[in-house]
Amino acid sequence: MRVLLLFLLAITTTAAGAAEKDAGLLPNPGFDKEMSGWVFRPGDPSLAAIVDAGGERGKVLELHPDGKILGVETEKLELGKALEADAAYEVTALLKNEEIKNGVFAFSMYCYDAAGKALRQIAFYGLNTKSAPHDWKRVRGEFGKGSANPLPEGTASICIRFSFYEKSGNCQAKVLVDDVILKKHQPAVKNDWPAEVVADVGDLQVRFESRSFWTLYRIDYQGTRLCHDRWGSHYGTVAFFPGVGFIGSGHTENENEEVLSRALEVDGKPVAQPETTYRCRKIVLRKESKVRTLHYKTTITVADNRIWEEVILKADEPTKVDLIYHFMHPWTHTATEYLAEMPDGTRVEGSFTDSKKLLLDKPAKWSAIYDAPSGKGAVTYVLEVPEAQPWSTLYWDQPERYRKHYLRTFVKSTVPANEELRYRIVTVPFAAAAEKWKEEAAKVAATCAPGS
Repeated sequence: MRVLLLFLLAITTTAAGAAEKDAGLLPNPGFDKEMSGWVFRPGDPSLAAIVDAGGERGKVLELHPDGKILGVETEKLELGKALEADAAYEVTALLKNEEIKNGVFAFSMYCYDAAGKALRQIAFYGLNTKSAPHDWKRVRGEFGKGSANPLPEGTASICIRFSFYEKSGNCQAKVLVDDVILKKHQPAVKNDWPAEVVADVGDLQVRFESRSFWTLYRIDYQGTRLCHDRWGSHYGTVAFFPGVGFIGSGHTENENEEVLSRALEVDGKPVAQPETTYRCRKIVLRKESKVRTLHYKTTITVADNRIWEEVILKADEPTKVDLIYHFMHPWTHTATEYLAEMPDGTRVEGSFTDSKKLLLDKPAKWSAIYDAPSGKGAVTYVLEVPEAQPWSTLYWDQPERYRKHYLRTFVKSTVPANEELRYRIVTVPFAAAAEKWKEEAAKVAATCAPGS
């Protein structure tokens, strides 16, 4: 009897494993039927192989471009047939990065119109020569109505794609793929907000950006651009995970930040369906989001010619990181000088010289930049940091790019589990003549101190 029970259990377990591997809308998600349902574009079978990974993995797809550009994708999935036009979908895949010697790798999708013309590529996960090799890891993306990636108008079909690219064609890499699961999906947050919200608040104009999962993306003061509005010059919070890289805010090269909730308030009134522009006295953006095991509660408040930013960090479990940056501000590359006051009252100052170096690197009570060409600057005052957690203020002196401000914490460290760690700053722009800007910055900083 026991032998029979064990036999039945083995059959049930095997069947369950097979069902899990075959789940989803793709006909051959685990490559058990070799390359059935998959096509090369470009490339050929000499650049790939179905190999036995052993154990529960079984057959997997091994991609090794060997000096050529390579793309492997699903046969086209038509809207109205394989997929519903008004639904959202989630696609996940197990990936193993053995090496990226030359070129880049992307897990993505393509959208096509009725004539077969490519409308857009939507990237979910990327690897490059700086990406550390990693064992099997499940990565995900989403697309469709209400998701972070709505399909472009005119989409008639899509495909899921794994590809390598290098401008000379010399791709040298090895990546393994398994269990490519495509399912209908209910997004955590319905994507019914506009792509951006621009607000004029007193002398300030700010922009909130959807592509960076709702962070600041512009700071103008009295008509002058002080903080870049340029994709790649990210704001907000980002974490660097060992062996993976940056995740969070506009850093989508590895994984996406997941927005769990968001809310907008204008002049004290909640707004369910935001407009694209506002002229108001006060605007507040709140969101809850998740990056792997890290949860963020972020609040941005703009009023009285000031910008308050708060983030509450909490980890589901002890989480190793190489660093976390909060309150990134890409001040324009024309900024010429900086000034900072330490907790003991001493001051540090310097010039931006396009050195490409990280400057200051101290836990500054407040710091300020000054842009001599415009005669304007901005003070950033640190209102709150968690006790006993080391941190520092940095400026990255990048030529023709930015003078980027960071509050850095958890360097080569572990974020403790189930502790709410609160960080708060306020940023205040000002105008001053070059010979008096440091005096003005100190006066502005004094107005930011708690109890002032």
